[in-house]
Amino acid sequence: MDWNARKTEIGYWLGDDYVGEGLATLACKQLIDHAFNDLGLRKVEINVATKNSKSKAIPEKLGFKQEGIIRNYEYLNGEYHDRVIYGLLKEEWA
Repeated sequence: MDWNARKTEIGYWLGDDYVGEGLATLACKQLIDHAFNDLGLRKVEINVATKNSKSKAIPEKLGFKQEGIIRNYEYLNGEYHDRVIYGLLKEEWA
């Protein structure tokens, strides 16, 4: 958490047996509510690999806006991967 900027980032990783059950989306909803309503934060970010369509679906479903792409963010398994940054402001959360 960045208390000065009043923002935080959510990250998630699920085991294969739990993908597609809606668990990450539900957990993110709870964390977003907590961040905005209990902690008084102004912004929540979620960063995911650009090629990970299932992970990208979560912030898109929750109303996050794509704010940018960091190219060559990480090097895994012999190749570079880009990262997309999603942001959600308190006033955008219904």
